[in-house]
Amino acid sequence: MKKIFFLILTCLPFQLFSQQNTTVDGSVIDAVTGEELAFVNIFFKGKNIGTSTDLKGNFHLETLWASDEINISFLGYQTQVLKVETGKKNKYKILLVPDAINIEETVVRPKRIRYRKKDNPAVALMQKVIENKNRNRIESHDYYEYESYEKLEFALDNIKPDLKEAKALRNFQFMFNYVDTSELNGKPYLPIFIKETISDRYYRKSPQTSREVIKATKMSGFDRYFDQAGISSYLDLMFNNIDIYNNDIEMLNQHFVSPLSNIANTFYKFYLLDTVDVDGIKCSNVTFLPYNSADWGFNGNIYITTDSTYAVKKVHLKILKKINMNFVKDLSLIQEFDKVDDTWILSKNEIDIDFNLFEKTQGIYGKRTVTYKNYIFDKARPDKDYKGVEKKIRLFDADTKPFEFWQNARHEPLNKNEQGIYDMLDTLNNVKQFRNFMDFLMIMSTGYVEFKKFDFGPVNAMYSYNQVEGSRFRIGGKTSANLHPNIFFETFLAYGTKDKKFKYFESLTYSFKKKKYHQWEYPMNMLSLSYEYNTKILGQELNFSTGDNFLFSFNRGNVDKMMYNNNIKLQYDLEAGNGWGFQTSFSHIRQKAAGSLIFENYDSNHNLTKIKELTTSELNVTIRFAPNEQFYQSKHYRATMTKKEPVLTLLHVAGIKNLFGSDYNYQETVFSARKRFWISSFGFIDAFVRAGKVWGTVPYPLLFIHNANQTYAYHNQSYNMMNFFEFVSDKYVEINLAYNLQGLIFNRIPLLKKAKWREILTFKAVWGGLGDRNLPTENNNLFRFPTNDKGETTMFTLSKKPYMEGSAGIDNIFKFLRIDLVWRMSYRNNPDVDKLGVRFKFHVNF
Repeated sequence: MKKIFFLILTCLPFQLFSQQNTTVDGSVIDAVTGEELAFVNIFFKGKNIGTSTDLKGNFHLETLWASDEINISFLGYQTQVLKVETGKKNKYKILLVPDAINIEETVVRPKRIRYRKKDNPAVALMQKVIENKNRNRIESHDYYEYESYEKLEFALDNIKPDLKEAKALRNFQFMFNYVDTSELNGKPYLPIFIKETISDRYYRKSPQTSREVIKATKMSGFDRYFDQAGISSYLDLMFNNIDIYNNDIEMLNQHFVSPLSNIANTFYKFYLLDTVDVDGIKCSNVTFLPYNSADWGFNGNIYITTDSTYAVKKVHLKILKKINMNFVKDLSLIQEFDKVDDTWILSKNEIDIDFNLFEKTQGIYGKRTVTYKNYIFDKARPDKDYKGVEKKIRLFDADTKPFEFWQNARHEPLNKNEQGIYDMLDTLNNVKQFRNFMDFLMIMSTGYVEFKKFDFGPVNAMYSYNQVEGSRFRIGGKTSANLHPNIFFETFLAYGTKDKKFKYFESLTYSFKKKKYHQWEYPMNMLSLSYEYNTKILGQELNFSTGDNFLFSFNRGNVDKMMYNNNIKLQYDLEAGNGWGFQTSFSHIRQKAAGSLIFENYDSNHNLTKIKELTTSELNVTIRFAPNEQFYQSKHYRATMTKKEPVLTLLHVAGIKNLFGSDYNYQETVFSARKRFWISSFGFIDAFVRAGKVWGTVPYPLLFIHNANQTYAYHNQSYNMMNFFEFVSDKYVEINLAYNLQGLIFNRIPLLKKAKWREILTFKAVWGGLGDRNLPTENNNLFRFPTNDKGETTMFTLSKKPYMEGSAGIDNIFKFLRIDLVWRMSYRNNPDVDKLGVRFKFHVNF
């Protein structure tokens, strides 16, 4: 989904930006004392575009939509209005006169002092708020429930008057009837997307359970291009339910330090401004900003009741311009609370975001508003409503509610422009140029060319190269639910110019539930039969990629040891809900050595004998537990989006000798676990552990050949300095740690701060061993380990010490590139290995 978002921003027309920006820079000081004034409000008169001064009294304003005057105001000072020249750069030194005096009088005012926490009334007040937050939050009740209505909108930002005259848009003139003005920055915008959700939310304190039941969801008409459930899941993750009382605030797939965090007084500077009236309640107005303007935090104002409850009445959060964040030019979050039956409940929740790919390009404006009603406290629901681990449940008919339901169920009716989004998109989908643009976008993001009943692709796999096959050409595709909602067929045909062999794949799947587009839609309940003849490298795990991908054509060292696999598989997949998934399969596999790889052993006369092929028949059972897993589900793949919950997988394989000519009896068990650990403002750690064991005496292709990578692309789950076929075990434990510092160090280095680079450190290790029964030197019936052209053995065991490698990387280069320096820490004297290397990875981050 992030790739699609990036492509939309990239493909927006760049010719829309000929109009000159108006820039206003300057500083504000006390006219009497010369003191620099922080938090002074400066905005263009008659526009909703403004800023405030920093701690040194400096400010910067830049927009296409300026008026010819700026307004400068600050509590206790006389307001000023200054003229500006639109379309040009303006610079001012502004002297504000105190309200309480005549400028001609001699007045002594305190000099500006350095910020300090000691004896700071704002710090003392915030400490009281933090100490009382558990008492003031709604979770102080044993039970509660309410209904929420969420409205999420996206629009093209910075719509200029001359855009209507653009030749490329002559067939889209109807769209300009729906242009509106942003409340965030006063810019005209054109709505392009709306999503509405009505949910019941309920909570139980002990044992703690919180659950959202999505009763209805409605989305503007992009069903032809995107999976509605997939987009809903992704947007829910980006615009999470924000709790100001939490230590961290999750938003846009990032973690921000809350101003009410237990570490807030060490992360933020707090200033007590004044006492104000908020909806008839007397509140202390506290403003705040991070110590480091590039850290993952907010600046803004928090309004705290002046009574002994120290409750939050209102909070307004914004991000600083220097924050190490991509594509977000501006962000505003407002939450307001009302007191009902001695409980402070959230009454308003509004987020406005201005997305931009680059500083002066076309952007996307996003707005999320949530309203609440039907609060019920301390009344338990039936036990069945709290059972299960899933925090979010979607009713089966949530996407199909009729028009009449929405007319009655919305907390507030759609305004004219909001209703117009549905009407406009219905018309837009009938414009041929728009359909062509979206088709191109989908090819770029998914790799498939979509026809009515068949999808051709993936196009990035049509050509690749390897040392065994030479140039490899491939064509393929798969049917969609438009052909049949329960039956799906997938195939490809490939040919290698060097080995002069055809490879092919056919798969037939029956889904026991009707599907909207493909068989992988959640929840899966399907039976499939497949046959594949293809090349394979043992120890290469590609993770959401295909070995035909063009990027895998570039390798370090020799990659000339492969196998030809004939694999017939019958497989059943079931996603049973509550995070549980099950898979069972039967496979009959015939493997032949390819390239320089040779299967050979010693016969009874101690003569080397080549083995034509290795035949196995396997039963496979996999159990997966992923509580509260959220994933983006497109028409062609499914990708997990959340990693904060653990994912546990248990696999067991049983090889059955003599069944359909199988050569060996063996058992194999593998257990793995992964989880992301957030460390507040210090970034996060992705942890992965896996352990496995093989019971039985088998040749090395049936053992664990550890996952290597000989490409120049960095693979998270592979050992990037290990060679293919280098290490083998019949028992092992491995650990994979990646620490993303999110700019923790670079944000404090002046020359690197503006680049918004992010640091990443990794460590990977595997401890393994190979019993005597599976060593070819101890058992002549087993296959000899592979050798190089010098006759040196190139496959080793891990009996003496673990294999280890580490890396230090720079992420977020140009917002999408990661470069790692990877070093091999052990087994550095093995033949044909690299001790140090540079690897890269392309991905999109917020």
